Amino acid sequence: MFIKRKGIVALLLSSLFVGGCQMNHEQSKKTKPLDQKPSEVATEELPNTRALQDEFTREMIKSTKEKEKGYYTLESKTGVYEMLFPTGGEIDGIGYTRKGESSEAFLAGILYNDKTEAQLSVKYTNVLSNDETGIGYAKELLTNNIGEEMKFDRIDGKEKVTYVAPFTKKNGVLYGYGAYIHPKEGWGE
Repeated sequence: MFIKRKGIVALLLSSLFVGGCQMNHEQSKKTKPLDQKPSEVATEELPNTRALQDEFTREMIKSTKEKEKGYYTLESKTGVYEMLFPTGGEIDGIGYTRKGESSEAFLAGILYNDKTEAQLSVKYTNVLSNDETGIGYAKELLTNNIGEEMKFDRIDGKEKVTYVAPFTKKNGVLYGYGAYIHPKEGWGE
């Protein structure tokens, strides 16, 4: 996940403005803007990525422009958080759940260019506190979902704290990371 930063947005907007000034009026009519909401672009004109070709996933993608190579910005339907989302990802709309701004859960299948596959499970709630009890409960919930003991490392960020642990399931066939992210102050937002 990442946090919106006004400085970065201002820099990007300035770059687009300067670049736009260098085109004449005829060129600007013929050139499609690089940064558009996917809903504002005809499906056949969208980049040919799983994330933008899937209708449900496309609703959550903030821009047709990649935020980082291979990743779009996904904006939660709760409107509370944003995260990097792989261009090869597709969210299962049938399994998607949401309760207003207080919780959201979805599962995404990811297909990478090298044909490897991954699965991403996201569960957001704003009812867990960032005290020892809330953190302990979140770690226990992750451990129970994985079905094995997990050793979490704490990573302190500027405005958030992340607890992350690797896991291996089913005789080494399935592996990945479980993570719990919370703000340094406040509840789950």
